[in-house]
Amino acid sequence: MKIRTVRQRNGEEGSALVEFALSVLIMLTVVFGIVDVGRALFAYDWVSNAARLGTRFAIVRGVQCSGLSGGCPALESDVRTYVDSTAIGLNPSDVTVKAHCYVGQTYASLLPCPPGTWVNVQVQYSFSFISPLIPKRTWLMSSSSQMVVSR
Repeated sequence: MKIRTVRQRNGEEGSALVEFALSVLIMLTVVFGIVDVGRALFAYDWVSNAARLGTRFAIVRGVQCSGLSGGCPALESDVRTYVDSTAIGLNPSDVTVKAHCYVGQTYASLLPCPPGTWVNVQVQYSFSFISPLIPKRTWLMSSSSQMVVSR
């Protein structure tokens, strides 16, 4: 075993600080990446589920709706309000909701829809990354859902 002299150790001053800084940078990059990917997956799942929930809200509140609260019959603004209320943990100002009635493949009218027509609800969310290493970019997530109006 060789014992180092004071002169040999002087050349290593500060090397632990440099190693620590490099390892912390790598670890924080991985942590921020995991957080951003988790947030993105949550938002992506919410967008697809919100389109389905908005469509269901509109089909049970068609032209012949009676006795339901929260917009009966449902207008596009009612669907938008309902979808925005489900945006827990997301910024509702970044959510865009569009709802229309269709007969077959042709556009019929705005909501409320008569029975037998299709309701199409499109939900878009502009996702922003929080990682400081990614420039301020957004990812536009979108989903749509169609169902037939029951009443």
